[in-house]
Amino acid sequence: MLNLKRSLGIPMGGYTRTKTRPITTLALIIANIAVYAVSSYQRFFMEIDDYWVSAGGFVPSLIAMPNQLYRIFSSMFLHADFFHILFNMYFLYLFGRAVEEALGKLRFLILYIFSGVAASIFHTAFSFLGGATAYVIPAIGASGAISGVLGAYLILYPGTSLTMGWFFFYMPVLFRMKAAYYLIFWFATQVIYGYARLGGSTAVFAHAGGFIAGIALLPLVASEKRLSQFRLTRQQALFPAYVIFTPESVKSAGLGTATKVVITVLLVSLLFGAAYASSGLSIRGDVKAATLRYSFEGTPYMDYVGLQLQNVEYQLSQVSMDETRILLNRLYAAELLYDDDKAGGTLSLTDWNVKLVMRVGNRPVSVNLTVAYFNGTYDEDGFLNHGQGELETQVVLIDYYGRPSVSDYLVHYSFELVSLTVNLTSITQYTGMMSLVATAFALMVALTKDRDLTLIGEEPERPWQPLSPYV
Repeated sequence: MLNLKRSLGIPMGGYTRTKTRPITTLALIIANIAVYAVSSYQRFFMEIDDYWVSAGGFVPSLIAMPNQLYRIFSSMFLHADFFHILFNMYFLYLFGRAVEEALGKLRFLILYIFSGVAASIFHTAFSFLGGATAYVIPAIGASGAISGVLGAYLILYPGTSLTMGWFFFYMPVLFRMKAAYYLIFWFATQVIYGYARLGGSTAVFAHAGGFIAGIALLPLVASEKRLSQFRLTRQQALFPAYVIFTPESVKSAGLGTATKVVITVLLVSLLFGAAYASSGLSIRGDVKAATLRYSFEGTPYMDYVGLQLQNVEYQLSQVSMDETRILLNRLYAAELLYDDDKAGGTLSLTDWNVKLVMRVGNRPVSVNLTVAYFNGTYDEDGFLNHGQGELETQVVLIDYYGRPSVSDYLVHYSFELVSLTVNLTSITQYTGMMSLVATAFALMVALTKDRDLTLIGEEPERPWQPLSPYV
């Protein structure tokens, strides 16, 4: 019978069936689904509303702002669309159960959360590959935290088998693959896509960072006594019930030689990337990280943007929320958002009317702007440091053929903007150093600690190496 999951090349699991109910794994799945329901109901549960991306997505340029650190955690529970959460939760359920069984509920939760934090740190450290604009793009999803579960699974259960399947000329082809091969292949694609910039809008280095964190954290969260009990249970199942083994520490065969070679190459490549990020040479300059609270036609909004002072107009055109983009475009065109001549000064306006020329493609469009009041202070670069006001403006409409026109009505805004200058070199260096340490520790774990942590080894175990029995 055709199985959709197998035909899509999705792993179906292997020999790591759990004996207890995976409470933490199920609780995380329920929490993610509940947050997705709340954040997507306005779009019929098919995709997340832009407000939630702006309010809870992780933005690398905001990592230096203490009041924005909540985004590291909130972003773990937000998902872009139905398929994003579907596949994330499937992988969490498939691999999370076995890892939770090995670690215990609380230790598994610690690994999951800290892997998600590490994913955000790696994403920030390697954002220099995408240029300054990559630092202001929100990232969402539990993929980084789930990647940590995959990294832990690689060390704990490399010898398990996963059933894989693909469509080949409309015919499903099924085959078995060791978990180690599947997970190393997946990890390699994240690293290659990241360096080749083929990931598109996917934060592939967040995936790689979470995977590394899962490996690095495993010896810190795993209980040696619990792992030994697992190994004893497995070995005792191979012998008659009257043979009892001593509860001394046991080791299992670990990762295979080929797996160690490949993971070493991948981790060393990330070591070089993290070292370059921490050198301070990867990216230079500042970004204006702005918090914007406003109401549009009486509806409250909150958004966050990051702008470099070079080519501000283009960066504003990339703002995702229409309401935010319109407001910032009007402030910029009226020279209220950024103006060299206002550096270090203040400005107050009341009942100010002006006609602005906006450009849509190569076409100029004139719109009316009425500022009821505006009070602003500017930093040393002439960027609005703190401003609040109320305005009305016409909206530019684009028809089916891409032709612009101006609305015959005005929309109303009241707003407050607070900005902070963030040094990209600094945040990239600090996160790069943390990524460097985590990657080096993960490499040490994979090469020297695998036999202490592995429950089902990739290398075959020798049958003549049982524990010493006693009577």
